[in-house]
Parts: sequence; C-alpha cells; structure tokens
Amino acid sequence: MEVNYNEISRTYDQVRKENRDLLEIFIEEVGITDRTRILDFGCGTGNYADALQRLTHAQVYGVEPSDGMREKAIAKNPNITFVNGNHENIPLEDNYFDFVYMTDVIHHIPDVSMMFSEIRRVLKRGGSLCIVTESHDQIDNRFFVKYFPSTATVDKRRYPDIDEIISKATEQSLEHIKNVVKGEGAVGPVTSQFVELVRNKGYSMFHLIPDDEYNEGLKQLETDVLSGNLICRHSGETLVWFRKK
Repeated sequence: MEVNYNEISRTYDQVRKENRDLLEIFIEEVGITDRTRILDFGCGTGNYADALQRLTHAQVYGVEPSDGMREKAIAKNPNITFVNGNHENIPLEDNYFDFVYMTDVIHHIPDVSMMFSEIRRVLKRGGSLCIVTESHDQIDNRFFVKYFPSTATVDKRRYPDIDEIISKATEQSLEHIKNVVKGEGAVGPVTSQFVELVRNKGYSMFHLIPDDEYNEGLKQLETDVLSGNLICRHSGETLVWFRKK
C-alpha cells in the first residue's frame, strides 16, 4: 500500500504541530539570524518553516513534492519561498544555504545517497545539515507499539538506521559532527490529542498496517486513555548533525 500525501494534507495540520524545543535547538546550534539562509527539506505543510521564519526572520525556503502539502504551506507565510522538488532535484542555487534540516522525512526518501548529493550541492561550504529521525531501537521502544505491533516492522524497513545515515552522508562528502538524542525516557500521560492523531492516521505508518490491527489497536488505546491511567515513556528521537567541508 502506498501513502497518499495529498490526501493526508487535508487533515495534517489538525494533528501535527511543530516542536518548539527542536526549533530552539536549531536556533542555538546554528546561530540563526535574519541573514541566515535556511532550507526545510520535505517541509510538508510548512509548520516548521513557518514557525522558524517568524521566530528568527531568517530567509527560509521549503522543498516539498506533494502539491497538497505545498499548497497548505504557501498559504501560511508569504515570507517563505516554497518550491516543488524532491531528493532528485532541489530547484535552487548551488552553495546557497547556511543550514538545511529535515524533520521526520528521511524514511520517505527512496534514494538517500542522491538526497545527500543534492543537499550538499545547495549547502554553502561550512554549512550545517540536521537530520531529525529515530534509530531502530527508538522505533522498537515507542510506547504505542504494543497497540500496533507491525508499525515497528514497517518503519524499520523504511527508516535507515543511524549508522547507515552517517555512512551515506559521508560518502557524499558531508562531515559527521555529532548525534544528539532528544526526549528519550521522558514520562507523561498519553493525551487526547495523540488519540486524535491516531484516529486521523496522522503518521504515515498507520496507512501501512493491516486494517484489523489498526482498528483493534485504536479501540484499546481509546479505552486505556479514557481510563486516565495510561502513562508513556517516550522513546525519543535522534538529531544527526553534518557539515559541508
């Protein structure tokens, strides 16, 4: 089964928001100012690009292949340039950006090596790249795997593990700087907003598991959240940082 991103775009903003803590990490790590040129690769409906531009007044661009997602993004902020592109073709200048980032995107890319080649092309020398993703261990440790077991199998097939990401990037002459694990082990209640995200299949993996598993898992999740006793330990995410030499 394939994921229809134009269809997902209709409800995406109802269930997926930018993570402000992540934006603060970008701002501090890169030293973003109003003169910084930034590319959000695989920007979706532009939540991160919009928030980052409003916070910093930087020169922000977004690349997104889905027409539906891109139309939503364009409507949010006239100060951002959103273009139709993908891992094979980023239709922007060579050596242009100070910072490129991608949030929960790399598992959608069919040729990661080609993607890194294109990103390196548009990065300035000394420019930074941040890949926000999850390791295979983090995928296995997601609290909701007990409700939807095959999501771990599906996503470990889609997500390159951290070592593979580093290997593919360094093959394209991007220097690996560091990995930062964020949010791992944080404990908190499962919110009704998360349940709504699952109901709307706000994560693409829910489109890729059997319907009976999805329906049974959702029913049990709703029951447990309504009981008020469901506490989760977050598996976290990994930020993989590179620099163009």
